[in-house]
Amino acid sequence: MVAFLLVFGAKAQDSTMDARAVVLLDRMSEVIGNLKSCSFQLKTGIDVNDPDKGILRQYSMHDVYLVGPDKMHVHTKGPKEELGYWYNTDMLMFYSFTANTYGFIETPDNILETIDMVNADYGVDFPAGDFFYPSFTDDLIEHSESIYYVGLVHFEGRDYHHIVAKGSDKHIQIWIHNDTFALPARYVIHEKKDGETLQFEGIFSNWKLNPDLPEAIFDFTVPESARRLKIVSKSSTY
Repeated sequence: MVAFLLVFGAKAQDSTMDARAVVLLDRMSEVIGNLKSCSFQLKTGIDVNDPDKGILRQYSMHDVYLVGPDKMHVHTKGPKEELGYWYNTDMLMFYSFTANTYGFIETPDNILETIDMVNADYGVDFPAGDFFYPSFTDDLIEHSESIYYVGLVHFEGRDYHHIVAKGSDKHIQIWIHNDTFALPARYVIHEKKDGETLQFEGIFSNWKLNPDLPEAIFDFTVPESARRLKIVSKSSTY
C-alpha cells in the first residue's frame, strides 16, 4: 500500500513553531479524532529510483472506509496491482485482485494499534495513517526544525490553509480545508534519501463524516480459486 507515513528523523534542537499552524493542525486532529466513522478517497504519487530509468513517479488510488475503534476497509489500485484490505476487530485480511491471492494477519482490536503492528512487523502501510493519530501535531513539532503558516491559498474553487514543516531530511507541506471541519486536503513530502530528493504526495477527496457504513464491507469472502499466501513477519527467523 502506498501511504503517507512520517518516518520521523532525529529530534530537532532549535525550532521555530508558528502558533497559527499549530492551532490549525490541532483543530484538524481534534475533528478527525472525534469521528465515529468516515470514508474518503486518496490519490497518492511516490517517486521511485529505477536503476536504469532514474526517478519515476508512480500513482495509486485508495478508497478508505473506517468505523472506530476496530473496522477498516481499503481498496487500492496501484501501478502494478489492485489490492483489498479488510480489518474487523482482530483480523486483517488482504486479497490481490491481480494475482488472485490472499492472506491474513491476527491483529489488535484497535485500528491505530493494528496500523502500528502491521507496519512494524510486516511493512504494510495505511494510506494517510498519520493524520488519524491523536499525537500528529506533537510528533510533527518534536521532529521538525520549523513549522510555518504560509497563508490562505486558492485552487480548484476553494480556499486552503497552507502549512510547511521543515526538518533536516524532510520538507513537508500540508493543505487544510478553510471551513468548519478543517480536514486535510493535500500533502507533499520531499525526502532526502541515498543522495536523491524524492517526492511523495497525496490528494484527499470525497470526505464523508460519520456515515452509516454497512457491517458487510468489513468482511471478506475468499474466492474458491484464490491461492493462500503465507505471511511472514520481518522479525521471523523462518
